[in-house]
Amino acid sequence: MGVLLGLVPSSSAPAPPPPSAVSSSSSAAPTLGIVWTPPSPPDSALSALDRIAATGATAVRLTRLPPDTVAGRADSLGLRLYVDLPIRHASAASLADTLSRVGPTLTRLLALADRHPSITHVGLAQGVDTTVPQTCEHLRRWASRVHGRSPSLQTYYVTPFASTADRCRDAVDRPLLDLRGRPRPAEQWRAWPAHTNGVGIGALGTWTRPSASSGLQVPHSAERQARYLETSLSRLLNSSRTAPPVVFVARWQDAATPPLSARHYGLHDAAGIPRPAARVVQGIYADAQRTFAFPDGSPPASSYGLVLVGWGLVAALGLLYARSLFVRETVVRYFAAPGFYRDALRNGRDASFGANGLLLGLVGGSLGLTATRMAQLAAAAPVTEHVLAALPLVVRTALGPGIRYPVLAGLVVGGGAIVGLLLWMGVLVATARLGMRFSGAQGLMLIAWPCWPVLLVPPIALAAGPGAPLSPSLFSLMLLGGSALALLSVSFRVLFDHWRVCDPPAWTLLPLVALSPLVLVGTSLLGAAQYGVPFLFLWRLAVYA
Repeated sequence: MGVLLGLVPSSSAPAPPPPSAVSSSSSAAPTLGIVWTPPSPPDSALSALDRIAATGATAVRLTRLPPDTVAGRADSLGLRLYVDLPIRHASAASLADTLSRVGPTLTRLLALADRHPSITHVGLAQGVDTTVPQTCEHLRRWASRVHGRSPSLQTYYVTPFASTADRCRDAVDRPLLDLRGRPRPAEQWRAWPAHTNGVGIGALGTWTRPSASSGLQVPHSAERQARYLETSLSRLLNSSRTAPPVVFVARWQDAATPPLSARHYGLHDAAGIPRPAARVVQGIYADAQRTFAFPDGSPPASSYGLVLVGWGLVAALGLLYARSLFVRETVVRYFAAPGFYRDALRNGRDASFGANGLLLGLVGGSLGLTATRMAQLAAAAPVTEHVLAALPLVVRTALGPGIRYPVLAGLVVGGGAIVGLLLWMGVLVATARLGMRFSGAQGLMLIAWPCWPVLLVPPIALAAGPGAPLSPSLFSLMLLGGSALALLSVSFRVLFDHWRVCDPPAWTLLPLVALSPLVLVGTSLLGAAQYGVPFLFLWRLAVYA
């Protein structure tokens, strides 16, 4: 859950924003624009810019520094250019270093702006942690540096955070909101205080999924994307209400390497073929058409595979209890008479290898089902790509396929848990045999039964989702807290039972504890933090974005 590095700001005092930055959004017609990444070939870039201007757009938000030829063409077309600096999804602690590294880029941008009046705004950061004052101070100093060098330029940042969490709105001339994928973007923009100057929309749109068929009834189809933009733009640009001073649709063309490979926001695909949303944007921007018709298509068939897997786990657990005398007796001993449970574990005469092995398999299946459901929820959440973008590349690369293919996430988590528990069991059995006879069936019994809390999670996971009895956010909080308690409970109970039953030598305690789930997970989190994963930033993204 990762980190980008940040900037050393200028020490000059903040300059007051230009008068145009604080004018009311209702005093002039809104600026309508599109987010665009200029392609490297000059001819392709100029051709695309001409097509953007032909849609009726009056501004373009560039995600990287434009070449001189593109800025010159924007001058002749009368476009306003908002140019992003390459600072994205940085935590507050890393922002200063990151900003210092892009100092040469800012110098080139300011020199380019001196030659081309179309460059009117400089984007200081995108998706950084604007919920803490430390970030605001860095942005304020950097904005002062821009104003000191070019007083006519205005500054902005793009934020996914809600109005109640963002604290840096006064550090720049114009905060821009990233509202991609939000169900009610107009309401979210209007939730910002009316006295906040110049708050615009830096990214508006929703994604299409490559595998989606056509039709309005198909989630994340090209037609659904078009209808989303039609509805959102109509509500935002309603003449009877105050409109944002600037609105950028995200984006002109699909990004080459998006954080989630299954999310494509472009009005055009990677080959430049327009989607229906391109017609919507051109019609509304040019004020030529406000209502559009699209085919309904056929809704996708409902999938109950995960529910059936969940019921299969419940049925297998019920059959195991009904048909195995060992399981029924062990349930009573484990929960009501732990001393008798440890006696049975020590003797091992009644320990059933098959029953304990099946129980461990059910534990792995429960974890796999929960991971699959979590991946499904993450794939549908707009904030997921912000969280992924804040991760180190190696972590993002590992998590991306699991979110795109939830079953893969389930197989990896469930299978990995079983393998890890079996390795731990092997060490437990080996140390037990230093002083007594201890079979594999006893080892399975030792590690499988303390994992019973995991069996409670699948019904809760299947009840979570948008519009379901349990909201995804509440389920995530429950899972976060429950996981910590389960790791502590499982690790302690297994080690305690092993010590009471086997009385191993004292020197074996270190490897046994080191391989316990609690220590392994805790060590992994500490290692991730040392590697650069900003857990506080990720938490704020998940909660406030």
